[in-house]
Amino acid sequence: MKNFLDLINKIISDLNQAGFNKDANDLQELANLALDKNLSTDIRKDALKKIDSRCHVKWLGDYYLPHLSQKDWWDSLERLSKSTKKICI
Repeated sequence: MKNFLDLINKIISDLNQAGFNKDANDLQELANLALDKNLSTDIRKDALKKIDSRCHVKWLGDYYLPHLSQKDWWDSLERLSKSTKKICI
């Protein structure tokens, strides 16, 4: 869980730094849903799937973040995608 939290917080921070505030806020809302143990399993799983889909190269991966190389950005998204599959709900 900590790995997921670290990764998503870093990506949210990177998005905010590059001016993609709406996407950062959307990602934060999805993370909050995924981690809220008071919500149903279906809602939490759906939030994780939505986070995973945003990690695709044609979604968040398509953004230019001037403070990161494209490779570093894609690597971060790939690690986040993998971490969404490791969370036990």
